[in-house]
Amino acid sequence: MNGVKITKLELVNTITPKPGANMSLIADVSVKNPNVASFRYSNTTTSLYYRGVMVGEARGPPGRAKARRTIRMNVTVDVITDRIISIPDFGTDLGSGLLTMCSFSRVPGQVKILNLFKRHVVVKMNCSTTFNISTRAIKEQSCQRKVKL
Repeated sequence: MNGVKITKLELVNTITPKPGANMSLIADVSVKNPNVASFRYSNTTTSLYYRGVMVGEARGPPGRAKARRTIRMNVTVDVITDRIISIPDFGTDLGSGLLTMCSFSRVPGQVKILNLFKRHVVVKMNCSTTFNISTRAIKEQSCQRKVKL
C-alpha cells in the first residue's frame, strides 16, 4: 500500500465519525510480480479489520501483472463506521492519534510459464497498518505474503 485518501467521511465534532454514515477510502496499491512468468488475476477481495472486527471491504478489478514488473492501482474501500465506533478501545486509539488496522487480501489467478504451462495460483496477503490520524498518513506497515500453487 502506497497511500490512502479519504473520499467520504462525515464527522460529528471534527474527530468522531457520524453514526450511521459510512466512510470511503481510496487505497493506492502496488502489485509486484518478482517472477519470470506473467500473472493474470481475476477479481480481488480485501477485508479490513479493526481490533479483530471486520469493518470494511474492497473489491478490485481483474488484471495482469507482467513478469518482473510492478503495477499500481486504486482500490475503493467501503468502511462501516458504526462497527468502528462500537469497539470499546476506539476512543483510546483516537486519543493517541494512531489507528492500527489489519487487512486480508486474496488474489486468485494463473501464471503462464514459457507460454506452454498454466498454473492456478492464489496469493494471500496479511497486512498490519498504523495510520496517523492528524496527518492522515501511513506511519507503519508490515505485510506477509503466502502463495498457494
